[in-house]
This record gives sequence, C-alpha cells and structure tokens, in this order.
Amino acid sequence: MSNPFDLLIERNKEKIHEKWLTRRLGIFSEQKRSLIMTQMDQFQNPIRHEMAEGLTGILVHFENKGEHFTSALDQITRVLAIQDFPPSRSMALFYELKEIVRDIAKKDGVSFRAKDWGEFNSRLEQMTLEAFDSYVDHREKIYQIKVDESKNRAFMLLKKAGL
Repeated sequence: MSNPFDLLIERNKEKIHEKWLTRRLGIFSEQKRSLIMTQMDQFQNPIRHEMAEGLTGILVHFENKGEHFTSALDQITRVLAIQDFPPSRSMALFYELKEIVRDIAKKDGVSFRAKDWGEFNSRLEQMTLEAFDSYVDHREKIYQIKVDESKNRAFMLLKKAGL
C-alpha cells in the first residue's frame, strides 16, 4: 500500500463502511428510511443489501480499482438510478466518503501531506465520474424501457381499435 489513505481506509474499513452506509441510507424519506435501516434481510430490503455490498466492494478495491471495483460502482448506481433523487444527490456519496475519511484521520491524529490529499481527492473525483457515467447509463435504460412500454401500449390500443 503506497498511499497513506489506503492504509487508513484498510485499518478503518468497518468503521468507514458503517458510517458511509448510514449516511447514504439517510437520504431516503423518513418512512422508507425506517424500513431500510431496520430490515436486514436481503430479500425484504434489497436496497440496503445492494448498497452495503457495493460500498464494501469500493472500500476493498479502493487502491487497485479493476473489474471488482467497477462492478461495485455499478451495483450502487443501479440502485440510485431507480430512485427519485436528482443526480447530484445520488453522486454525493463520494464526497461523503471524503468527509468520513477526513473525520477518522482527525480523530486518529493522522496528518497527511498536501500531495497525499491531492491524490486522494483526484481518485475520488475519478471515481465520481465513473459512477456518474454508470448512473446515466442506468437512467437511460429506464427511460428507454418507459418509451418502449408507451409505444407498445399505443400499438395495442390501435390494434384493438382496428386502425
């Protein structure tokens, strides 16, 4: 592990994961949040399950990136794309990670050089851009499905009317 941030994330992975998951699930409405926060079964609560797995994948593969990292990003953006949040609110999760890591570093009394902070911020920005691309792809698929469904419905109505 070359970057001190990678060491900090590795040592505090569970603490970071729990704080990050709690903050991310906090964006849901009060009614939905109470169910999401309390129901642990993956079939009863797929949102929590998918978000928790995706965040774990990001933290585990933060240093190396690769296929598993991309898969974890895709897993999270797939869940966020079907919600009614604006894209800015959905993609804020990466800035949340920055705040969480900064708080943990401060509590642990760990200081970093400006170069390390710059590299960490650059990695987060790159991750955010990758996630945004994935998010937009999922949103486009959803809208395409809606358009296709509307076309099929209109066609069936015309067919029934004999036109």
